[in-house]
Amino acid sequence: MNNLSNKLVHLCNDAIQKQAQDYGKYECGNKMSYVELQAYLDKNHTSLEVSVERDLIPQMKKLTSDCIKASWGRMDPNKRVNTFELFGLDFMLNDEFKPFLIEVNTNPCLELSSPLISRLIPNMLENVFRIAADPIFPPPEGWSLKKQVVHEICPENKFSLIFDEKQHGPVLEKLFTTKDNIIVEIDEDEISDYEL
Repeated sequence: MNNLSNKLVHLCNDAIQKQAQDYGKYECGNKMSYVELQAYLDKNHTSLEVSVERDLIPQMKKLTSDCIKASWGRMDPNKRVNTFELFGLDFMLNDEFKPFLIEVNTNPCLELSSPLISRLIPNMLENVFRIAADPIFPPPEGWSLKKQVVHEICPENKFSLIFDEKQHGPVLEKLFTTKDNIIVEIDEDEISDYEL
């Protein structure tokens, strides 16, 4: 707070950060995996007993789900079939390690800017296409064993379902049609399972 003009301190965007003199000083490309973050927490904040898997990831999933639910009616309002979009979400942790969603990118950067990102992005893209495209375009007949082996190189799916339009959509549709009195009209029993 003592230096509000230093954008390198206040913006976590990689395009901004890579201009800093100490970019990569603590971790390559200013990126760390969940395992590395856990090691950092275990070493530097042992008294808090923060677990990335137990404490941070579920909160980030909840924030992501809430964000999708809040904007669901505006995303692809015509509900076209056989389409998908990849979003990039940026989170920030406060001094008590509570995550905050600070930005959602509809066109996230897929630049391979560090060794960690160089491993994550290709695997993520392979998984995205396996989920979104492979069911629509199955391998042709006569698919060779060699191609099948290459196809199986991708690690298992690391995605988890946090929003299901078939399940959440009807409740949200009903909720948003009463948006003038949205607070008054909410039936708590009907939406309690959806954690809105």
